[in-house]
Amino acid sequence: MGMSWPTGVNLDRLEPESRGGGDSGAVHAEDASAAALETEVIVESLSNGWSAQAGNTAHVMARLGSNAGFEPPSGTDPSTPYGRYLGRPIIGRDSRIDGGVYIGRKPREAIVVDMARAGLLDNVYRNWLRELQKQAPMWPWQHITTGRKRAVQRYVGLHVATLARALVSRLLPFDRHVVAQVAQEHTLGPDDKVRLDVYLRRHGGVCRHQVCLLGALLERLVDEGWAEGHVSIDRKYVPRQYSHAWVRWTDGGGQVWILDAAQDVWGPLDSFEPERRWFYAREDE
Repeated sequence: MGMSWPTGVNLDRLEPESRGGGDSGAVHAEDASAAALETEVIVESLSNGWSAQAGNTAHVMARLGSNAGFEPPSGTDPSTPYGRYLGRPIIGRDSRIDGGVYIGRKPREAIVVDMARAGLLDNVYRNWLRELQKQAPMWPWQHITTGRKRAVQRYVGLHVATLARALVSRLLPFDRHVVAQVAQEHTLGPDDKVRLDVYLRRHGGVCRHQVCLLGALLERLVDEGWAEGHVSIDRKYVPRQYSHAWVRWTDGGGQVWILDAAQDVWGPLDSFEPERRWFYAREDE
């Protein structure tokens, strides 16, 4: 379900500092092949009747139960339905993304998403918004402020898959080597916190980093009125095989979009073939 590169959106100045290196082309080709292979594994596993299950975040909460940094959910704080880890809300299905921390089903780095602190993530959002404002068609007689917001809302609503694919492909391509290098260089232990900006600066990550980036950017567009709808990071696992995460965006009209950079899957959920749709759908769909 790959889509062509979008026209008219200049993202060159959004690109963070690259790693460089003479063999970077070979490395990216290797990781692109790995991502394509994972896509085939998902389709094959579902065709063979393997069960893709939700519940990753519940597993995380159980795994962190004895960790001194974990605070369980409280009925007095509905903004943290999955509790807190080291003072930050844990990111899960339908929770806030910005300001939170994304924790793996298995122990790995804990990704901090924070646009309130100056850094690459905030800069990426501001530059992307400027590009969207420039590219969104606007009628000459529309009010300069409200008209521009409505124009961007329409533009994002019509082209979200293409825009999202271009953005993630340029800023945070699939690269397992970067993840390993960051873990080594920052001496990251299980569930140690690290900012998403680190991976933006190194120009690479895997599905969990990509969904944190895209989810946070879309969430802020909605927060500020530049897009309509609701953003969630969803994930599932196939027992003894793999876990996977993607962005689920329900647009202003109620249509569910799946935005999955690691698998290069982009589009409305109801347009997918049965096996793929079943993997991305929620339990009541």
